[in-house]
Amino acid sequence: MKHVENTYLAFGLAVITFGCGSTNATNSSPSESGGGGVSVGGGSSGGAGAGGNSSVGPMGGVPATGGVAAGNTGGGPVGNTGGGPVDNTGGGPAGSTGGVPAGDTGGVPAGNTGGGPVDNTGGRTATGNTGGSNVGTGGVAGGAGATGGKPATGGASVGGAGGSAATGGAGGGGNPATGGTAAGGSPGNVCTGTASGTAANTLTVNVDSATAKINDGIFGLLMENLGKNWNGGLLVASSSTIANTSGMRNDVIQAFKDAGVGMIEWPGGCAAGSYNWNTNKSSTSSGELGTDRYMQLCSLLGIEPLIVGPGTSAAAANNLAWVTYINNNTSHTDWALHNFKVGNEVWGCGGNQTEATYETNYLANYSQLSAPINGKKLNIVASTGLIGNWTWFDAQVKNLVGKMDGVEIHDYVYHPSDIPNVGFTDAQYYNIANAANKGQIGPRIDRILQTLNQYDPNNTIKIYEDEWGDWTQPFNSASDSWLQQGTVMDAISAAETLNLFTQHADRIYMAGLAQGINVIHSLLLTRSSDSALVKTPTFYVFKMFLPHHRSNAKSAPNTLTSENITGNGQTFPVLSAGTSVDDQGHVNISLVNVDLVNTRTIQVTINSSKSAYSASVAQVITGPAKDSYNDYAKTEVVNIQTLDPSSCSVSGKTLRVTLPAKSVVMVILTPTT
Repeated sequence: MKHVENTYLAFGLAVITFGCGSTNATNSSPSESGGGGVSVGGGSSGGAGAGGNSSVGPMGGVPATGGVAAGNTGGGPVGNTGGGPVDNTGGGPAGSTGGVPAGDTGGVPAGNTGGGPVDNTGGRTATGNTGGSNVGTGGVAGGAGATGGKPATGGASVGGAGGSAATGGAGGGGNPATGGTAAGGSPGNVCTGTASGTAANTLTVNVDSATAKINDGIFGLLMENLGKNWNGGLLVASSSTIANTSGMRNDVIQAFKDAGVGMIEWPGGCAAGSYNWNTNKSSTSSGELGTDRYMQLCSLLGIEPLIVGPGTSAAAANNLAWVTYINNNTSHTDWALHNFKVGNEVWGCGGNQTEATYETNYLANYSQLSAPINGKKLNIVASTGLIGNWTWFDAQVKNLVGKMDGVEIHDYVYHPSDIPNVGFTDAQYYNIANAANKGQIGPRIDRILQTLNQYDPNNTIKIYEDEWGDWTQPFNSASDSWLQQGTVMDAISAAETLNLFTQHADRIYMAGLAQGINVIHSLLLTRSSDSALVKTPTFYVFKMFLPHHRSNAKSAPNTLTSENITGNGQTFPVLSAGTSVDDQGHVNISLVNVDLVNTRTIQVTINSSKSAYSASVAQVITGPAKDSYNDYAKTEVVNIQTLDPSSCSVSGKTLRVTLPAKSVVMVILTPTT
């Protein structure tokens, strides 16, 4: 990532002096404004309730309908104060063992959003588990979602420490999860509103047209050796009192899992141009990750690696040796590298190259890397020119089609010298909110697709938008020139952009929020002096959006008609939407309302072969102020909460939702017939 300043745009990471200082980059690109002057840079055994009363989940959980929490043996939810169902009748079915009805094939019913353990981390759901299911007349809801749980695919979840999210659950900031419907029952409905009439905003979702799988890698991170990303972030001494695995903080690893991080790009960024992998491959230093630990980290997270090497002809043989070390490593036969980028920002920090020069350098690497190593084929990703240099981009795609599997796109909402990280004005907020959607990021994706569709109609070249996010002034430049507090604004901006990415899942394969820890638009903040860790509002957006890339979720085409809002002298859509459908037919709808003051109501129509749906999950992220943020040793003020049940309603295939001001909302619809 390299910092340039002109009227055009800037992005990248290099050594930067913020404020009145200058950068080490040159200004050589033509002028282009983006978004009104936004420039861009570099097992439960509880009984079933026969229509019993509801239990209330902890920390804002929505009432369950006659259910007992997963992992709880016949009482109220584990850890929930006063949350056990009242006048619950029916008990465990006769003849069942451990609360499982005879003949039950597993599957906690969809639609429960309350009553589960709070802050239960690290769990995974059981698939097709025959234990712990709740069954009852009219259907019984399963246990609530636990922090860090992944969606179940038709199975009951195991409660308690390390347990997973049950069907549709929502604990205190927990993930939604999805699962099966109990025998003889139907999914619960967390939307209890009765509003009718015509909404000013509409969304039509074409579920049966969903074909493009949303890749986990879209929810990725750039993490280069910069600021306190690694040193002071993930890495500690292996002898540290902070719990770690090979010198990597366990709490950070768990947080990345909980957020559904699907890719980490390393070692750059600009650091890739000078990185010596051979001397650092087995590093155990708290200041250097090294190839071995990078691959170990990817394995721990269950994600695809994305490595960036130098983008010159002279580096081609060394890049091949690096890939060979990974893909043909007899000590680590499980390692597999399938994504390698040749150079980074080659227009600037990657060698100040021209398009023609880079083509020569790229092809030298392609000839070395294109043959599979040990049966492991690479996706070879090309760098490209500065965003907006369409002459370069068009020529490169035209000339290299068939010889590149992906193309780098870097597009920041870039204001490191003119918009404060905290304390920004309403106008500055709206500047960023607009740029993250229709004012900048969206139109540029459209322009990129125009070229790709022209020269690559067979869709062989994928977009790797591996640097994106809000780049504002640092929180405290005197102490750390890279650290930004993540705010409500950053959550809203991130959600808007992720909605765009998911809607273009046929082309966008990977994306890297910049960056993971303590640097720019990060998911986490850490202190090296102790085990303190802060989860930013954007962390919770990633976590909320998990259903978009679990259970083989596919992007569902949609048509959004949104009211406009005017802010910072710009008029633009007030709402943003992303939609997907998974293997169980759950329709996941993420919505953003950027209005700082007013609620906005939207009517969603589902076009599908199903006849009716219920809402199994309805969640919201917002905060007291537009710049509210989470901080060390303080109660979180921005996280996932349950959406007021009266603010949404479902009838047949129509959902109506009133979105709070400055909010991100996720609603999951479950087919009932």
